Amino acid sequence: MKICSVVGTRPNFVKEYVLNRELKSRGVKEVLIHTGQHYDYEMSQAFFDCFELPPPDYHLHLANGDGATFLAGAIVELVSVFQAERPSCVLSYGDVNSTMAAAIAASRLRIPFAHVEGGIRSAQRNNPEEINRRVSDVLADVIFCCTGTDVANLQREGFEPERIELTGDLMKDALMLTLQQCNLRPVRGDYSVLTLHREENLTDSARLEAIIEGVARSGRRVIFPAHPRTQRSLEQCRAIDIIARSRIELCKPMGYVEFIRLAAGADKILTDSGGVRREAYLLEKPCIVLIELSWFPDISRVGWKVLTGPDPDQIAQLIMAFEPTGPREELFGDGAAHRRITDELVKRYAQ
Repeated sequence: MKICSVVGTRPNFVKEYVLNRELKSRGVKEVLIHTGQHYDYEMSQAFFDCFELPPPDYHLHLANGDGATFLAGAIVELVSVFQAERPSCVLSYGDVNSTMAAAIAASRLRIPFAHVEGGIRSAQRNNPEEINRRVSDVLADVIFCCTGTDVANLQREGFEPERIELTGDLMKDALMLTLQQCNLRPVRGDYSVLTLHREENLTDSARLEAIIEGVARSGRRVIFPAHPRTQRSLEQCRAIDIIARSRIELCKPMGYVEFIRLAAGADKILTDSGGVRREAYLLEKPCIVLIELSWFPDISRVGWKVLTGPDPDQIAQLIMAFEPTGPREELFGDGAAHRRITDELVKRYAQ
């Protein structure tokens, strides 16, 4: 049995960390392919170093310009790799361009595609991540879901039951392992953590400025690890000047363990990320989502997450006053998603 795993971004590396360990322990051959979607050292190699992941068997070094050009190049390159390797299946994670490229390339070659973290939905069907996730689900031979809500989404859309597997969330597996290994315990500290990287927030200067203005108006200390693309967007508008006059502390991107350590000591998490909002919940942090995309609505249902648009007064008020309105429920499994996914891959594709 041989699996080609396709990764390209920070969330992919986090999930690959725990699944790679499990596949290796079972003697499953994995060919690791890095598209280069996160080409910056802080966004890519630092995660390989942190997790002690093996060097990729293939690094495609694709230029991450506009999404369509990257996607087209990734499909062409991945077809060549899959033809050379002839895997039993191709696996990829989440909702990034690398994921959809892997799904299309594998499907065109009639190689089964396994989509980890499928079934998540929002109402914004033109959102780039929403497109990636829906296309990847449609093409997948098997869809591994984090929550019961994700399973229900697929069932409502008419997906065949035999293609759907409820496993829990690999991000929870990785977080639990990291907290244990680093002896970390979540506490409510004297600062909040901010992350921004969504295209909708970065390409609209007025929107970005309004978000930063809201964070600044709260008067609270906020630590802001900024992606390279985020940093460029801040510098191209008034946001960078607003930050200079505020208690927002801009810093470089962090490795996974460093970021989890920071988040574990935060009072609240402010983010537009689908992954970070889950990490916030798992770390028992109130989460303010700075985009109108309600992925993982269960976190809102239990009262630990609130969404807001680019309204400076509302953002400031939420930072100062928002607190969870209900008890935390176990939404993302029991930390054994990596074992369930591996069990199913072996059952389906071992020859």
